[in-house]
Amino acid sequence: MRKIAAILLLLVFVFNLFGYRLFVSFMVSSVDQSLEISLDNNDYSEAQLISIKKPINLPYYNNAKDFTRAYGEVEMNGVHYKYVKSRIYNDSLEMLCIPNTSKQQLLESKDKFTDVVFDIQKDANKKSSNSHKVFSFIKILSEFERHTDVDLSLSYTSVALQNTSYYKANSGVLHKATIEQPPDCFNS
Repeated sequence: MRKIAAILLLLVFVFNLFGYRLFVSFMVSSVDQSLEISLDNNDYSEAQLISIKKPINLPYYNNAKDFTRAYGEVEMNGVHYKYVKSRIYNDSLEMLCIPNTSKQQLLESKDKFTDVVFDIQKDANKKSSNSHKVFSFIKILSEFERHTDVDLSLSYTSVALQNTSYYKANSGVLHKATIEQPPDCFNS
């Protein structure tokens, strides 16, 4: 009987340390997949979409009148957005995004659970004279989580090279082809 109780308490302890992270990451990935499926099936309202414009500097581009389906996500001001549509028009990249509220709620509940489990108190009014950074086990663990957010800071080379990347299997390195300058015209 004691062995069963000890095993049960050990399982609860391990879940408190690591299990909830796995559970929340599984829930976030399933929410992301269901949102992607609903976006692919056009199950959203145009009124929910938020437009993001980013200037780009490309030597050659074609203005697109229509938006095309885009994949990815971005976090701005603590809010997660999923890309729905994109186009290049005039000198900017226009992205139509939808807020990912369910992912936001899951991540907020994860933060609250972490605060409760590790007894972290966030009191802005209470400042000690001996204020120093406290070693945090949680921050160390969160550095190793996989983040798939996409950065919107585009440049000429990142846009031009996005389709020329290849993976060399035997070396395990991602190589990118370099952009070469066309030869100069010589008049004889």
